[in-house]
Amino acid sequence: MTFLERYNLATTWHEKATIMEIFHLCMCQIEKGWTLTQTARDFEVSIGLVSENLQLAHAIHVNEKILKCESRQSALLKIRRK
Repeated sequence: MTFLERYNLATTWHEKATIMEIFHLCMCQIEKGWTLTQTARDFEVSIGLVSENLQLAHAIHVNEKILKCESRQSALLKIRRK
């Protein structure tokens, strides 16, 4: 199963954010100079969505309570208030 297939099967915002983060970090190790644009292309999403997902994934590492947010929007609001 590819990262894109797994991403498309994910049912929660935090699954999607984590899958995209793992893919992006792996590609950064494999190909120096890997960019958000390349991740966006591979996942067929906007650069903005990639950026938000990476911010959310980072926030989960810093404060796992963010996982209790029911939606990605509420999680984004919570991390942007800090």
